[in-house]
Amino acid sequence: MGWALLHEHPTGLPAGKTTPVVFQEDEDGMVTATPEYLEEFFPTLTCIDFRTTIKTSDNIDDYLVDSFQMATLVSSRGAQNAVGERGMYNAGSDSNNRVALMIFDDNTHLMGYFIGSPTNLGGGKWQMDVVNCDYDFTHLYEAELAAFEGNWEEDFSTYIPPEEIESSGAVWFLNGYNTGRGPVLREDDAQIYALWHTLHGPEPGRQCREIQRLEEFLPNEGRWMCYLLLDRDYNLLGYTMLDYQGNGG
Repeated sequence: MGWALLHEHPTGLPAGKTTPVVFQEDEDGMVTATPEYLEEFFPTLTCIDFRTTIKTSDNIDDYLVDSFQMATLVSSRGAQNAVGERGMYNAGSDSNNRVALMIFDDNTHLMGYFIGSPTNLGGGKWQMDVVNCDYDFTHLYEAELAAFEGNWEEDFSTYIPPEEIESSGAVWFLNGYNTGRGPVLREDDAQIYALWHTLHGPEPGRQCREIQRLEEFLPNEGRWMCYLLLDRDYNLLGYTMLDYQGNGG
């Protein structure tokens, strides 16, 4: 896989007072976090990031580099952020899901977070005790951007058309975001950083899925998704772009 970006000075998890936030799951067992709802508790927020996580790190930076906010900032070179984004997870099927909720009040400033398993209050209600904090991660963004620039192009230099995936030797894949607007991968697309970061992370194999499951992870209608294709030993073969029907450009 080559080099991996390491954070040599762990930040830890910032301490602070907690704000209890209760979420109501819907009829399908889904819990959704929206910026509109969280604004009731954190009026100065600009955007949020909410997702499940397999990480058990005690370093907030490890969660920030996985966030859509970081992916958007790095890929756009600071021109865009994750404003308007929301997230959800299935509380009904797995109440032990670990989640990471991060609340931002500026592009590189974290004002609150919750990492762990929400508390089941019964009746489909789930509580997250959000830690209020004051963490400027400009240094982390700048380090990620510096590592990304000049290094990502090689990973996206070999395009594999959909009809050649089967014969390419691909055994595993990594999937990007629902952010593609067409069959050509834009340089400012957030999924470029997300895929690059995962590929060069400490455990890319944990994020990979079997190539036979590719159709389970197609993008939403009207969007395109990027996929990195890897061989049996997790070596990168190339990338492809697919629409919601699994077609290429």
